[in-house]
Amino acid sequence: MFRLILHISFALLFFQNGICQVRVIKPVKTQPRKTNLSFGTGVMRSFVFLSRNVQDNNDATGFSGSVVYGGEKIFRGCLEFTTYKKLNIEPTWYNIKAYTIELNGHALARFKNTKAYFYPLFGLSFNSFSGYFTGKNDFLHLTGKYQPNQVARTNWVGVNVGSGYEQYFKRVSIFGEYKMRIGRSSKQLTIMDVCFSAGVRYTLRVPSIYKLFSGTRNRYLLESKDTED
Repeated sequence: MFRLILHISFALLFFQNGICQVRVIKPVKTQPRKTNLSFGTGVMRSFVFLSRNVQDNNDATGFSGSVVYGGEKIFRGCLEFTTYKKLNIEPTWYNIKAYTIELNGHALARFKNTKAYFYPLFGLSFNSFSGYFTGKNDFLHLTGKYQPNQVARTNWVGVNVGSGYEQYFKRVSIFGEYKMRIGRSSKQLTIMDVCFSAGVRYTLRVPSIYKLFSGTRNRYLLESKDTED
């Protein structure tokens, strides 16, 4: 009996000593010192307000400017403003003015053999639509909301989903995007707008947000290579 207790004691002591010597070393999380800041301009073709713009071949042309930040890792953000040329939806709407402000996130998928990105995009948009409302052919029954023969304005918030492709030539890149904007119309969610855009961007290397807020605690920031040069 004494020998059995002695063997059990030695086994427990050996097991405890082995556990105490095990150390789990976690990898150090590193963050980039620099990232990309891009300024872009482009042209957009959009239906502006799909439920109202029911005529064929009546999409509007818009001109956009954008600022894109990030991209050293997977995600980047894009702030974009688009204003559209005047549009008529005869005989109901005339002299339509519209603009869009949107904030989107891009999830970047990189290609191995070329400097290019494919990215799903998602975000929010603020959309403004105003025009001279005649009340004629009012199949949406908007006369209950707007007085005929007056300028009427509609603002709405949309959820953006879509995809894009961007090809780099050193610091200059060209891009194309497809987007749908989902919003509330007649008390139900629907596709409010479908648009295509294309344009160019110029990219600079700037300090990352980790570098700006790290202060003196920057020993885990990576000095990444300037891939745009």
